[in-house]
Amino acid sequence: MSSSESILTLSALARQISATVRHIFGQERFWVVAEVIGLKVSRGHCYLQLAEKDEINITPKAEFRGIIWASAFEKLHKRFVQETDGDLREQLQILICVEVQFHERYGLSLIVHDLDPSYTLGQLELERRKTIERLKQEGIFELNRNRKLPEVIQRIAVISAKDSRGYEDFIKRLVENNYRYHFKVKLFPSLLQGDLAATDIIAKLIEIYEQLIVEEFDAVLIVRGGGGASSLGCFNDYSLARAVARFPLPIITGIGHSANQSIVDEVANLAVITPTDAAVFLVNHNANFESVIISLWQEMEGRLTEQIDTEKIFLNDAGSLLSSNSKFALKNEQQLLDYTLLNFRTNVSSKINQEQSELKFIIHKISSSENYISDSQLRELKLNHQELLRLSKSTLNSQEDLFKSIENKIRILDPLNVLKRGYSYTLKDDQLISDLTLLSIGDNIKTVFANGELNSTITTIKNG
Repeated sequence: MSSSESILTLSALARQISATVRHIFGQERFWVVAEVIGLKVSRGHCYLQLAEKDEINITPKAEFRGIIWASAFEKLHKRFVQETDGDLREQLQILICVEVQFHERYGLSLIVHDLDPSYTLGQLELERRKTIERLKQEGIFELNRNRKLPEVIQRIAVISAKDSRGYEDFIKRLVENNYRYHFKVKLFPSLLQGDLAATDIIAKLIEIYEQLIVEEFDAVLIVRGGGGASSLGCFNDYSLARAVARFPLPIITGIGHSANQSIVDEVANLAVITPTDAAVFLVNHNANFESVIISLWQEMEGRLTEQIDTEKIFLNDAGSLLSSNSKFALKNEQQLLDYTLLNFRTNVSSKINQEQSELKFIIHKISSSENYISDSQLRELKLNHQELLRLSKSTLNSQEDLFKSIENKIRILDPLNVLKRGYSYTLKDDQLISDLTLLSIGDNIKTVFANGELNSTITTIKNG
């Protein structure tokens, strides 16, 4: 057992260590690079857990407690925020000016007197560039950006905090849109800042992907109601950016920061600033499609109207030409019939006259030769003469009756005479209707009779 002279109390040992530290380091200050793995602000003081990790960035090679006293923290933190556009937080590489101090009760600490924001800013930008370059080398950086947005976006999967003001604004703007469009929105609640945010958002993307089997979405939105640039850290995470880039649906982001664009913003199909901006985009996107459809419809309607007018003119011209040609043909046929009938009558009359002349000559000859003909022969000749006259008249009357019948049929076929017999015909837009399927309820039609016209509107249609 050691002698009593070599035994020290814990406080005595602590005083010796403190004296040794003061002797070796004094008030000398050192510029040190470290990663913040823990941070807490209490009563204006900032308590840091600083570490240097190994090559694979897992196990700390060294770890110290750091303190920024309230007297310096407000000034240092204000400058840090102004130059980096973000808060001092965990997982940042920082360059700090420290003094080594040992306290008998609290142990060894590094008292931070100054920090260089430009170093942290450079490290953040370096990490950001490395992540972007890695995504490009993998050939996925522009994968989601090149996905075509649907012409109409109505079924939306939203990753957001359930009770956030940003999500409420998003829904309100969608529901109260001026066009009265209907949107089907399904919320997937998630963390949107902090160390666990990236992992949680990835989990929600996986959940949405799995639901695509039974539920279709047009696009995915990641929205939050704003926050400092420091809270954008999760959106620069490689794993999250990779998941967004490779997602099979277009992703739209509205994470509420206009100064800096995160890597997730860059790989997403579309990046807007706020949730409200996202809602406005969706409404305008659908309105643009509706405008195109209306324009195409109006153009088609105009062309159809023009075509119908052209066809009406053609049909009217064709109808007029047909009517004119029909009247001309009917007139020619009537003239031809009149001429034929007159010619026939002339020929028959001439023939009868000729026959009568010949008969008279024969009778005269016979009369002059009566002395040479017996009475019985004479009587027979007279009977034959009478029969010949009767047959001639009968033949002439039959031919006259035939031509009168033909002439009567022609007159009967005259459209005006057809109408006088109780018939009529129907017109729609001055077009002759011969098929009931060409008419619809509400159509205005014109019925033409022999003594006038009747205009009417169809109220019922009964098919035969």
